[in-house]
Amino acid sequence: MIIVVLVIESIFELAVFDSNIFRLSAHQAVLGGLLTCAVYFIGTVLPTMVLIYAILLPRYLRLTGSAISAVLLGGLTYAAMHIVEGWSVFDSPRHIALSLIFVLLQYFGPGMMKGVLTLRTGNAWVHALSYHVIAPHVIVDTPLLVKIFAIPP
Repeated sequence: MIIVVLVIESIFELAVFDSNIFRLSAHQAVLGGLLTCAVYFIGTVLPTMVLIYAILLPRYLRLTGSAISAVLLGGLTYAAMHIVEGWSVFDSPRHIALSLIFVLLQYFGPGMMKGVLTLRTGNAWVHALSYHVIAPHVIVDTPLLVKIFAIPP
């Protein structure tokens, strides 16, 4: 399951998003990819996986008695964690509404998909290893970390 989701998500992201990772040298891609994987795994993937999908999602399932409700609540919780994204603006009612709508549209679906993977497999690591470790972080963010840490070609 992990390999299937990882391959499908990686192919999708390489086809849709900017392919800057292919502009890196082999040294930059390997070193930057490993650094990106470590930084994002510790700073993003692990805390999200533990809080939402290992702790809260089973409790949502137990409280509601419904897998559908648990998945919906998991999606809402995942979206709520992203309210303070860098592009969110809270200086007027209009900007607040637009920021919240965009967060909901951007993160509710992926949050639900992660909940489905977790509930169907009974393992929160499935989504963390398949849907998050390589895609999107390594594919999209490696060129950025190569630039930040000035990794030579």
